[in-house]
Amino acid sequence: MGLSTAGSREINVTPLIDVLLVLLIVFLVAIPILLPAEPIAIPPKEGDVVPESAPLTLRVEVDHSVSFDDGPRFPGSELAARLRGQLPRVRAVFVDAGDAVPWGYVVSTVDTVRGVAGDVRRDGVTVGVRLHDP
Repeated sequence: MGLSTAGSREINVTPLIDVLLVLLIVFLVAIPILLPAEPIAIPPKEGDVVPESAPLTLRVEVDHSVSFDDGPRFPGSELAARLRGQLPRVRAVFVDAGDAVPWGYVVSTVDTVRGVAGDVRRDGVTVGVRLHDP
């Protein structure tokens, strides 16, 4: 019997290679699932460009009144209702506040702007805060 390996001292590596190939396939499938996906913003095409509009400025006063772009003041409780008509045509909103305005009210105003932007499906609205000395 010339094909007998009874006296051979070589290690049979075939099962080892089979196990390594299975592990390789498992890792190739599992690695893309485990990596976090980072969203990217693709620039719009030439035809999809939305004309830029001037940013909207909200002036917050100490007495909790608000005005749009130095217009007439109105109570801060009416901000959400009045903002719904303004947001569809702007891409940026600046909240101007003096040092005497409580910071909590400034943050509340920013939250209101973001909430209304989410309600009117304008997720691309940028909100910035500018603080001014009195």
